Amino acid sequence: MVKRNRAIGWKHAKITGHENEHLISNLILNDSKIQKNIFNTAKSKIISINKIEPQNGNEVYVESVFDDTTPSKTDIYIYKDEKSSINISVKKSMAGQVFLIGVDRFIDGFEKQYNIIICEKVKRAISLFWGYADDTNQIIEKYSHKYKSYELKKHRLVKETMDNYNPELSQALIAWFNQNIENIFDFCFSRGLAKNKNDWADLLWYKNAVNENDLDELFCIDDIKRKLTKTAKYGIKNGGTTIQLPFGFVQWHSPTKVVPGNMQFHHNYKKIKEIIEERYGFI
Repeated sequence: MVKRNRAIGWKHAKITGHENEHLISNLILNDSKIQKNIFNTAKSKIISINKIEPQNGNEVYVESVFDDTTPSKTDIYIYKDEKSSINISVKKSMAGQVFLIGVDRFIDGFEKQYNIIICEKVKRAISLFWGYADDTNQIIEKYSHKYKSYELKKHRLVKETMDNYNPELSQALIAWFNQNIENIFDFCFSRGLAKNKNDWADLLWYKNAVNENDLDELFCIDDIKRKLTKTAKYGIKNGGTTIQLPFGFVQWHSPTKVVPGNMQFHHNYKKIKEIIEERYGFI
């Protein structure tokens, strides 16, 4: 296995990711069995393709719920006609980042996307766990013990310190994740901040066409959402730095090493596969 530092690794992943999407698009265009499987998985009655649009190495930005632009969660658009499409999100690895977003944009975007209000207690917990609260360092100094140096460096509380400060906050945060698990999954994999439904992903395809692994399985996003379990819980390492989710996990992350950091959601193929009772794919 070739070892790369983080910067080189991200660049490699982006380049090979776009190459993967291009190869998959060609497969779709040239293989009727793949086309049939896609339409069946999407539960589409129209089995024909008008045109196909892979991103081909370009980050595509679409209209967001804030009326600015946001990266589309869809990697490949398969147009059935001029007005309707089947949208595919492609993952070429078994695990990795699926969404990186700032706290304010997450809270405001989630509320707009799903027409809900996140209660102040949960907002407060999110701001402390991801270090956006103005009094984060004061709380660390008073209530943190074993993980103080880590928390001061990252400018965020771990679960143990939040418990010491106010256990109602940590309890409210994990309860909120469980109560909203379907929409959180949908937010990460299908909608993101995209305003228009025609930009939301319908299918999740774990497919590697660049010979890095043997992944090849297609899932309907709505099927996964319906079968999600309320099993969100705090990680057990270092006082609880992550929230483990039925489809992956979410953690504090700062790509540029500045604080405050962002909310980084990760996907996990094995977890998602366990969610689905029936298999869709192996094309």
